This record gives sequence, C-alpha cells and structure tokens, in this order.
Amino acid sequence: MKLYCAVVDAETVRMFHEITKGTIKLNVLISYFYIKGNANKLTSLYRNMIDSLIMDSGAYSVAMGKSKISITEYKLYLRRYGHLFDHVFNLDDKFDNPEHNQRHQDYLQKDVARERWPIPVVHSEDDPEGEVQIYVDQGHDYVALGSLGKNRKFDADTVARIMEKFPDVKFHLFGNFDREILTKCKPYSADSATWGHKAGYGSLYYWDPDEKKEYSIYMEHRDTKQQPGQILYRELDSKLKVKFDKFLASTFGYDYARLLNDQTSMQIVNIYFFTQLESYINSLPAR
Repeated sequence: MKLYCAVVDAETVRMFHEITKGTIKLNVLISYFYIKGNANKLTSLYRNMIDSLIMDSGAYSVAMGKSKISITEYKLYLRRYGHLFDHVFNLDDKFDNPEHNQRHQDYLQKDVARERWPIPVVHSEDDPEGEVQIYVDQGHDYVALGSLGKNRKFDADTVARIMEKFPDVKFHLFGNFDREILTKCKPYSADSATWGHKAGYGSLYYWDPDEKKEYSIYMEHRDTKQQPGQILYRELDSKLKVKFDKFLASTFGYDYARLLNDQTSMQIVNIYFFTQLESYINSLPAR
C-alpha cells in the first residue's frame, strides 16, 4: 500500500528531503488546481526526492466552488504533460452525478493510449459496485473510490465488500486516511492532506514504536483549540513525553519551542508519521 501526501507547494517535498537527509522518498499527490508554479519542481527538479507522483484533477476544488476547470482544458494538459506523472485522475467534479463523471472519463480517454488513461473515480451512493463494474468492463484495473454521493465518505465495510468483489482491481482511497479502512482493507493506495490540516490545528502525530500506537498531541498554538482525541503536550505521561522529545530531537533536531512557533516544522513531523504508518500497515499480515 502507498500513502500519498497531498501537497499544495513543492517546497514541502524539498524541505522534508533535507530534514530527513534523503533517507525517505515520499509518495506525493498534487492537484491540478495547485499545479501552476509546482509542475516543473515536482516532475523534474525534485523528482529524485519522490517515490511515486500522481496528479488529481482538482475536482474537489471545482465541486466546492473554488475554481473552474473545463474538461477540454484538463485533457489538453494531460495530453501534453500527463506522461510526467505516474498516474492521473478523472475530472469527477460532480460527486452526486456518476453519469456526468463517466462522460468525462470517456472523453478524457478517447484517442488516448490505454496506458495513459486517467484513473476513474467512483461516487455512486446507491450502487458503487455497479459503477466499478462499468470501468472494469472498459479495461480498467486501477479505480479510485471518491465518495458515496455528495456528502458521505466510503466506510470500511463498503470498501471491504467492493475489494472482495473485485480482487484483481487496485483501489485508491481518495482523500481518506481512515485507519480502520487502511488496516482492515489495505487498499492499493490512498491520499490525504491530513498531515497539513492537523498541523494547522496545532496537532502533531506521534507513533510510539514500543506500544505500536499513535497519538495526537496538541501543542497549544495561539490561534487553535484542542480537538477531541488530542492529548495536551504538557499533560503527557512523563515516560511518553521523554520518548516524544527524544524522537523529535534525534529525527529532526526539533524541540517544543521550535514546533510551537513554526507550523512548517509541524508539517514535516506529521508527514514523517504517515511514512511510518505506511510501513507499519504494510508489515501487517494479510487478512
């Protein structure tokens, strides 16, 4: 399984590479919405710092009214530059209209070599298996699970049911690092910007290698509030706090004061956590 960190700025990749001294290559997703100013860095300048690089269509930004992306514009970009990415995704910009998204998929793959087809994205609330079957019948062996309709994410039971029905298909979980799904189903790949969102809320992820357990630690930033499930840094168990501080110092050269005043450093710590999570899940026996 590959966990892709969704980035909005290619410099995140460079900073992570420098801090970790090139010991880890990230899996990176960039949205077409953010591609301007980042494309050359990700596909050329920093490409040796990246394991796998994929591009989302920016459909979420369109669906949320943040941007307008035409299907012809997107196809033109894919025809010119799509080969620079390991995979690209359909412009599935109507989460409550699978038929519309299927028309976009058909248009994008028309007159395009099969190996360069975009990955289709499933959104059917009533019959997600049926929508997967449409794309399987077209010859797709890599399918993304976007949402169940407009407002509901895929749950573990639904993902498990779909993967059991289509054992030869690779599935990508869109915008979702749900731990139950990742550990129970182990999809081929998944992406999320959780690392950045959590840092924005003043929270760090920490993986305790002894307990094999994750913690969400709130660092008490001025403009944020403690969220449910977070542990306040100053209220950490003394043994856990020692381990956490040692981890920060030995891995990144960070201390509490640095993290309290530098959100970028918090983002680096959270990205590192997801590389650990990927390794841990991949080490689990198959179910």
